[in-house]
Amino acid sequence: MGTRFDIILLEKGEELALVIWNDIRHELIRLDKMLNKFDTASEIGVLNKQAFLYPVVVCPELFQILVDCRIYHEKTKGLFDISLKDLSKVVLSESDYSVSFLSPEISLDLGAYAKGYALKVIWDKLIKHNVSHAFVSFGDSSILGIGNHPYGDFWKVSITNPFAQNEVLGEIDLKNTSLSTSGNSPNYTNHIVRPGSGQKNNERKLVCVVSGNPVDAEVLSTTLMVATGQEQEQILQNFEIESFKIYNT
Repeated sequence: MGTRFDIILLEKGEELALVIWNDIRHELIRLDKMLNKFDTASEIGVLNKQAFLYPVVVCPELFQILVDCRIYHEKTKGLFDISLKDLSKVVLSESDYSVSFLSPEISLDLGAYAKGYALKVIWDKLIKHNVSHAFVSFGDSSILGIGNHPYGDFWKVSITNPFAQNEVLGEIDLKNTSLSTSGNSPNYTNHIVRPGSGQKNNERKLVCVVSGNPVDAEVLSTTLMVATGQEQEQILQNFEIESFKIYNT
């Protein structure tokens, strides 16, 4: 997923925790081989190289992900666009799970989706292993809190200002829910692009979304970074989330 991954498992003991960790690690390796656009041998990498030349058959899971991304595109008024240009030029064929690009300029980037999807898969794994209390984090930006912290009723997450060392902008309590945070930092900016115009966002702000659906949270935190105030209101009407917060930095 291109970032640090941390997980805290409670009440399982070292031996069982290691079994659970290995199960999750193998799942993350599998997802990376499917969704990592920077790996030319991944499914999405092969798709980006070949789909303009001829239809590329993908696995059922990736095909469903692409279908979901089209639904998110509609629900966000086009502001979530994994093509960053024109999703209408991506053709999905349900008959054989093939994907075609109608333009050589099209390539797919699941960066605003993949970590949320991975959290959802991990959550299912933890349920399978009867884990009642856990904390999962991709680089402190995509987080899942299950059950309780050992010394509290929630997993408390501090939102820190990337432009001011040690400044805490706010705190968010997580219990059986997920948090996604998008924004810019001094060393990482202009990475969020408004689809269509191609305008890069360099605002000093953080967008935090809390949702019981990690994919919703991931998609919305990025989308709402580039949406106008009116667009934000319209988009949020299409989702059920727990909270949405913008921190100016």
